[in-house]
Amino acid sequence: MDSDSEDSFERADESTPIGGDGSVTPNSLTRSQALNLYVSHAFSTWNARGYEFAAILFTAAAYPDTLVAAALRMIIVYFAMILFSSSVGHWVERSPDRLRTLLSTILCNRGSVILGSFFWILILSQRDLVGDEATFVLPSNAFLKGAGFAVAVTFGIVERLSASGNLISMERDWVVTVAAPAGQPYDLTHLNAVMRRIDLVCKLISPILISAFISAFGSVRLGVVFTGLTSLLSIPVEIFSATRVWNSSPPLQAPRAAPPPPPPPPPQRTQAESRSWLARTRQYFHGFEMYFSTTVWIPSVALALLHFNMLTWRATFITYLINVGYSLNTITVARAVGSVFEISSTVITPRGIEYMGKARHHAHLEDEDDESGVGLIASDQEESRDVQTVIGLQRFGLWGMSWQLVNTIPVTLALWAISTLKEEESLSAFARRVVAGQTPPNVAWSVVLFSFLAFSRLGVWVFDLTTQQLTQTLVPTHQRSSFAGTENSIVNVFELLGAGAAIAFPRMEQYKWLALASLVSVVISLIMYAGWVRRQRGHLLHWEKVAHSICVGDRGR
Repeated sequence: MDSDSEDSFERADESTPIGGDGSVTPNSLTRSQALNLYVSHAFSTWNARGYEFAAILFTAAAYPDTLVAAALRMIIVYFAMILFSSSVGHWVERSPDRLRTLLSTILCNRGSVILGSFFWILILSQRDLVGDEATFVLPSNAFLKGAGFAVAVTFGIVERLSASGNLISMERDWVVTVAAPAGQPYDLTHLNAVMRRIDLVCKLISPILISAFISAFGSVRLGVVFTGLTSLLSIPVEIFSATRVWNSSPPLQAPRAAPPPPPPPPPQRTQAESRSWLARTRQYFHGFEMYFSTTVWIPSVALALLHFNMLTWRATFITYLINVGYSLNTITVARAVGSVFEISSTVITPRGIEYMGKARHHAHLEDEDDESGVGLIASDQEESRDVQTVIGLQRFGLWGMSWQLVNTIPVTLALWAISTLKEEESLSAFARRVVAGQTPPNVAWSVVLFSFLAFSRLGVWVFDLTTQQLTQTLVPTHQRSSFAGTENSIVNVFELLGAGAAIAFPRMEQYKWLALASLVSVVISLIMYAGWVRRQRGHLLHWEKVAHSICVGDRGR
């Protein structure tokens, strides 16, 4: 946007959004509305990312001598998300009032964190964990501790489901509804990039703040109190910000269009049978039938498959790095560098989509009949621009996946080399390390490992952003929320498979096989996505242009 149009945009009355060319765009956001949207999303994401990390610390403090509790909590949560995420998406889709839906997810999420914090306090206050000198001490009781843990995990499931509902409502409904037409301020590409940037910044800073608070005060119980108070204090800010956006946006205030009714049950089924668990099971699988009937289920599954990848900063990978000799400071710095690349993807992606979508970078638009107007959210006047956006999304998403694969290969080689070197160490050397402390792995392989791991994070988040916008624009309006809920279920299937693989190969020397399996998952994901792009566009590369470039280069020499 040039300086003249930006000045006119800033002077515009907030009830009349102005586009980049000075024209009135009633579906566009003003700067104030966008800020309130970002604030509401930031507080929701901050709490979700913070509690996700805090629950790991609370579980480790409650059961310090075993990993069983942490693994059990993770598996239970994954199973719950697989079972109920589709229903959450269906609920968001069927709720006619957008504001009430979003506020319900906020209140449910914050309430579950606050109540869960109460039970974490009870668990962590038992005498065998805090000793007799603590201010508040409860007698040790294994049964009550287990019961409290079960209740805390239950509230954790509610927290994850409500956070998922909040994200679906915000990303698949609110953002798509208020987004400006393509190419104007606050269009869908811009909103997605900023929202994901907020998510990644919260993912980096929120866990660090909780860790710093617990370290400063030396008490996990105070960390529980801090987590609960943060959730409580954020409620009015989130509600106020979301309400301001809704009050000033007629498209959001309009009742959501009712989705088509489900097909009637067979005549032989009675009303009681239609309400039985069998009917609910059929409804559950109907969500998967809808999901796989869309044109973008392949990119969605390709993205979900990446959640099996164990070459990311998940608990198993961090545990492996610590056990092979890396210090916590080294891991923290490497993770922070990777986060910088993740955040940079939100800056690069909008520009990459625009660049890849320009007419001079692909065949003429009239040759792309298969993509024109399919499920796009823009009006007919912007159809040409929207076709360019979809093509840009497809091409830049392919670039992101290719970039991730190229950088995952050296990461896998480095882990394989580090594991092999550890296996070749003699028993006496191992005994000396146990006494004198772990010696870090080979420096050269460590540089390769952490450098290319950071580079790979750029590719995965580029692919994530482009796939998200493809599903936002190419899935029919009345199916977006249900699609997102089912997509979340599939994501958790691969998360669960990753956790199961880590349990099946628990020894440190076996992690190289998990790394190899992760590389295979990235290859499969790229093949799936590339095949989908080829079917949509009829080609992956313009080979005639490649040949022309080579010929020109040869003549130049």
